[in-house]
This record gives sequence, structure tokens and C-alpha cells, in this order.
Amino acid sequence: MKLVGEFLAIYGVYMFGSAVLICRYTRVDRIPTVIVAWLMPALVLEALIEGTFLLLFKKYPRVRPCPVGLAEAEVVVEQRRQKMFGGESLPTTFASEWARLYGVTLEKEAKKVQKVARWVLATA
Repeated sequence: MKLVGEFLAIYGVYMFGSAVLICRYTRVDRIPTVIVAWLMPALVLEALIEGTFLLLFKKYPRVRPCPVGLAEAEVVVEQRRQKMFGGESLPTTFASEWARLYGVTLEKEAKKVQKVARWVLATA
């Protein structure tokens, strides 16, 4: 409880100091600036906690099969972009990248299934 009180006291001093400095040296938008300054430490702390949580516990994204017609749609979009903005034609790589990532995902999942199959067959 004492530690929480100390953190709140330090945060209160920070809030008071930032409000005084902002009110002293700014001419416009004082109140929004003070509010953002007050919330910034909490937002940074929350971002660090959430980033750590996602880094430790989030599973890798699973890439599903490439949608049918994605390559053709990509070509149509590129033609439309070239018609609207001109310039050189850019290579279309989204569908091929998707297919490559899907292959990598299948390989990872196949390795997981092989491990489980070896374990299950060994104990059967």
C-alpha cells in the first residue's frame, strides 16, 4: 500500500509540474496539451505491458489458402492504378507472397502434426 501511495505521489508531482510548465510556456491549446501530458506515462506503461504480453503469449498468425482469383484481382487493381496515376507498371507480388507464406505455414503445422503423431504412435 505504501508503494502505491509513493507512485501516486510521484505521479501527482509529475502532473502538477507538467501543467505548470505547459501553462507557462504555451499560448494555444493548453488544456488538451495538459491532458495528453498527464495521460502519456499511463499510455507508455500500458503499451509496454501489452507488448510484453503479446510477445510472450501470442501465437504466430496462421495463413489460410490464397483466395481464388487473387492474382487476377491484383492485376486489375494495378491496371486501374496505372490508369489513374500513370507511371511504370509495378510488379504484382501479393498473391505469390501469400502462397509462399501459406506453404511455410503448412510446413510448420506438418512438423507439429508429425511430433504429435510420433508421440501418440509411440504410446499406443
